[in-house]
Amino acid sequence: MPRHGNIRLSSGSLKGRTLRVPEGLVVRPMRTRVRESLFNRLQDEVPASRVLDVFAGSGAVGIEAVSRGARQTVHVENTREVVSLLRRNLRDLGIEAQCKIYERDAYKMGPTPPGEPFDLILIDPPFPDYHGPLSKPWKLAQDLAAGEWLKPGGWLVMEHPSREETAPPPPGVEAREGRRYGDTSLIYWFKSEERTQES
Repeated sequence: MPRHGNIRLSSGSLKGRTLRVPEGLVVRPMRTRVRESLFNRLQDEVPASRVLDVFAGSGAVGIEAVSRGARQTVHVENTREVVSLLRRNLRDLGIEAQCKIYERDAYKMGPTPPGEPFDLILIDPPFPDYHGPLSKPWKLAQDLAAGEWLKPGGWLVMEHPSREETAPPPPGVEAREGRRYGDTSLIYWFKSEERTQES
């Protein structure tokens, strides 16, 4: 049987509630300080938003969005035992109606989302997947930001090792100031609303 740890939600309507997290290398939850900083920076964008939580793991990032007022989150996860734990977390918190689980390899999600595009895409890939700006996490971020997954006027945020060279955003997407937290960093990409006026 897998062993489990716990992390605590830091703010919003679910503040103080705990989530089960598998111990070991299967899931590497975003640190509380990093998660708090992310949502504090985008606090005006979260209420009533539709959020995509990629490499969801325990669901902490997407669930934090719900706690702060997101309308819906879609959690992308394909490891069977982790999906089972994620379902249990959603059930225990009573937020199953607001959260969907998309059981799919994050690197093979295709060009179109399940439903309408997202206001906010949050990506926390396994750090071993990073090996330069042409590696899979950067390609995924570029594809999601450029394609139909992210709404014009929406944000994509990705956690990456601080030592990692960052890739440029795709055309029509602007890189905003990132933040470093020791050995991990966040990038912020904003998709211009002017894309809707292009012919």
